[in-house]
Amino acid sequence: MSTPTNQWSIGIDLGGTSLRVGLFDSELNRIDSHRISTRVADGPEAVIGDMAGCIRKLLGAASARISLSGIGIGSPGPLNLQTGMLGLLPNFPGWDGFPLRDCLVEATGLPVYLECDSNAAAIAEWKLGAGRTAQVDSLAMITLGTGVGSGIILQGRIWHGMVGMGGEVGHISVDRDGPECPCGSRGCLELYASAAGLVRLARDQANTPSASMALKRLAERPDGFSAFELAQLSQGGDVSASRAFERLGEHLGFALAGLVNTLDLPLILIGGGVAGGWNFFATAMLDAVQQYSIVYRLQEPTQRITQEIGRHFIGAAELGPDAGLLGAALLPYLLESNGLTEVSGRNICTSRIA
Repeated sequence: MSTPTNQWSIGIDLGGTSLRVGLFDSELNRIDSHRISTRVADGPEAVIGDMAGCIRKLLGAASARISLSGIGIGSPGPLNLQTGMLGLLPNFPGWDGFPLRDCLVEATGLPVYLECDSNAAAIAEWKLGAGRTAQVDSLAMITLGTGVGSGIILQGRIWHGMVGMGGEVGHISVDRDGPECPCGSRGCLELYASAAGLVRLARDQANTPSASMALKRLAERPDGFSAFELAQLSQGGDVSASRAFERLGEHLGFALAGLVNTLDLPLILIGGGVAGGWNFFATAMLDAVQQYSIVYRLQEPTQRITQEIGRHFIGAAELGPDAGLLGAALLPYLLESNGLTEVSGRNICTSRIA
């Protein structure tokens, strides 16, 4: 991956739990980064202030004078890339319609390149991770974290849709009689395959007659429990905990089957924090894809660990938790070649952030 000489960039990964801001050189080496809690409840203006503060610290600590190509930010979606405004974000109550791009330009005085966070992760995997390893120009990246995001690359271009809201796989309904999603629909994939969704599935499993005492005790804790703790229980051989992961895999596989049928993608990658439980849900997920996707069955993939030439492959992403941050840092460099949305603001005085 080549980038303009001496042009550094700043990447921002805006998550529902944490905010990460990193400074990268022209070879995409991370020079420094900051990670802080995302103050979602304090409102978007407060978080913009936190972003600007992190950027000041990064630039202030830089040992040499650098030239910045801009700031790339990966934000939860859906969002409107034409206007730079956030849409309806289920995990960010009160942020609907916030002009994220323009406010960050105003706070920093630097050019800002906005992209959906899952698209940013897909860009990183495509250019630097599993996509480069497989040498494909089309793929989908599904991120299982606070929510369920997805980014789609089609023939070497990010698929944005009409205004930038394309690829919202997390809000495909996998159960029309399922629980109501904050987005207004019912039974969305996000309610089953996110960290919170996995915890909910585990609570449901704990209420079944066959549930283990260990899972019942975990579910009864007044302070709640995490997806990581559930994974530890499953790692220890708890069948009930493993069943919660399997149910996640079944719902995820049902959604992926529709994606395979629709786009016939050669590569689908699963990333995000919940993907750390890959060994507990992958078999159920792939079995569901096999059952519900005629396109997948017709290609008859025989390998589930390595990719076969000319056949679909669904596997774990390579770059881990750094994918979103790396992809955000790549955004300024990919503007011309991939049709990313450029921000107004290049004429704003850069002394604000210096």
